Amino acid sequence: MEHKMRGYLPPMDPEKLKALFEIENAFKAGQLSADEARLQIKERVGKVSAYHVAYIEQTMTEETSDECIREDVHAVINMLGDQIDNTMPNLPADHPIMHYLKENEEMKRLLLAVEDLVQYPMIKNQWLELYDKISQYPIHYKRKQNQLYPMLERKGFTRPTTTMWTFDDMVRDEIREAERLLREDQEDAFIKQQERVLLYARDLMEKEEFMRMLLSSFYLKIFPFS
Repeated sequence: MEHKMRGYLPPMDPEKLKALFEIENAFKAGQLSADEARLQIKERVGKVSAYHVAYIEQTMTEETSDECIREDVHAVINMLGDQIDNTMPNLPADHPIMHYLKENEEMKRLLLAVEDLVQYPMIKNQWLELYDKISQYPIHYKRKQNQLYPMLERKGFTRPTTTMWTFDDMVRDEIREAERLLREDQEDAFIKQQERVLLYARDLMEKEEFMRMLLSSFYLKIFPFS
């Protein structure tokens, strides 16, 4: 039976999907190196969009008890190399998705400020000012969870949102823990916590960027906005 999700995707060649599925499985099992996988993708599949990967994950891959751990976007991006289509969405400036992207750009700027400050002796007021801004970022996650994820799930896209929801909560908790340590004057633990904030926040944004590519050709179809 055709999966509901496919009705919202551009046409896909079943044979190329099968080939991509086989190559991805062999790569994840260690039977192919990234270079070997990229060569096979180039020869057997051609250009790959993120929605090809998402469709395989949704319909051809068995679910595990921990989707968050299973999902390795870094490995998938490395495997695809220059065969991935990085087309940016062509959306109105006031579309909600564009607001998400702008919020990510601001968070990236704040994380660079974190990297800068950890190099110097701690001045609490500087950190408080920075974390007053960083602590607003989980509102970004709440908007996605209330606005974007339910829309995706109604269209049959359940696997990406399960993973992203888990990571959203993880990053939110890491930010809250850092802020707690700062306000309780646990300086050494606070500085150490910045490694986790940087790692988890950047990892989540990379996953969001991959989801953006997944949706780039049909944002307006599944997420109409005016």
